[in-house]
Amino acid sequence: MATTATSIRESDLPRYQALLEQHREDITKQITGLRKKIKKSLDEDRVFERNSGDPDSDFITESSELAKDELMIRNLDKTLRDIEDSLVAIEEGYYGICQKTGKSIPTERLQAIPWAKYCIEVQEEIDAYEISVE
Repeated sequence: MATTATSIRESDLPRYQALLEQHREDITKQITGLRKKIKKSLDEDRVFERNSGDPDSDFITESSELAKDELMIRNLDKTLRDIEDSLVAIEEGYYGICQKTGKSIPTERLQAIPWAKYCIEVQEEIDAYEISVE
């Protein structure tokens, strides 16, 4: 049984705006924490390398961990940009509208991912394309 998409009511926009702002704050804190962790790890590696004379001591473990942290930062940065775009969309009056089809994004989707730019069908197409390109 298909469900019908319900549009966002104007009266719900402040709630979505507050939710987006909270996510923005949380993600900014995560990014800051990860950047500090990376810096600390790199600083500790330099000190250890100077003291031990072994430049490759825990290089593989450390570089793998750093790569994961850097990937996480890139993903969080993208989400942060999407949140900023959604806040602009609220201000300009097009929040909750699929950027490809122009149809309303179901409120259930926006409750789960308030920075969603596309309806689920379009997002699935984008995801499938990105996977096929990799």
